[in-house]
Amino acid sequence: MKHLSLRIFPLSRCLGFAGSLALCALALPGFAASNDIPDLDGLWSFPSCEDGRFSGCTTLREDDARLTERAKAYQAAFDEIAQPKYDCAPMPIPHMWTDPYSFKIEQLEDRVLIYYGKDDVVRTVWLEGHGHPEPAMNEFFYFGHATGKYENGALIITTNRFTFDPQGLNADFRIPSSTQKQVTERFSRNGDKLVLEASTIDTFFLKEPWEFQVTSAPAEDMGDAWTCELKGARRSLMFEVSKYPDDPEPVRIDY
Repeated sequence: MKHLSLRIFPLSRCLGFAGSLALCALALPGFAASNDIPDLDGLWSFPSCEDGRFSGCTTLREDDARLTERAKAYQAAFDEIAQPKYDCAPMPIPHMWTDPYSFKIEQLEDRVLIYYGKDDVVRTVWLEGHGHPEPAMNEFFYFGHATGKYENGALIITTNRFTFDPQGLNADFRIPSSTQKQVTERFSRNGDKLVLEASTIDTFFLKEPWEFQVTSAPAEDMGDAWTCELKGARRSLMFEVSKYPDDPEPVRIDY
């Protein structure tokens, strides 16, 4: 991949050493495997379903047949006013992909960065084979720990070590995720389109994997800078009725 190869081995050094374009190509580290590395760099529009729908194929609904009885019980017990989204908590992975915001991918030598217009989130994907340290046994992360590899013209990302999240599978239908959630994302190119195939497992809350495929087109920009105003985020709660009226009125912290 041109963008990645230039970061690994400067072209000027290669030309000076090789003396010809053919020898230069041979001298570039990883050149033989360059067909395995797709060019994902750049700005991309929010993903859409194959049938043109915005998010229908990506939404795990409250009555989905894949939900375990544990998930349904948690969903029934956890009321809307306790959802983290009303405190400006960001959308989790992979639910982040259902929101209509552009994103940016930056491919570096040893990692890939994904910038989201939604919630101003940046994910780091640690590429295999570069000696990155593994998290400690007791380390968990809101967006998980993501590792990646290039394979057959695609970037394969595996993310696990998520914290328990009351909105980890869907923030709108109160579907949680556990520390056993694992998300696999496969990014590839189809002409000028970016293809994302995502699969999520969580044996506490899903009977089988939740999978979807979406595509993105090149985008001009990331849109306006993301902001979340705390009072505004909480304003809609005035229309919500607590499932537990005998409990004391929740007092929210001002951050």
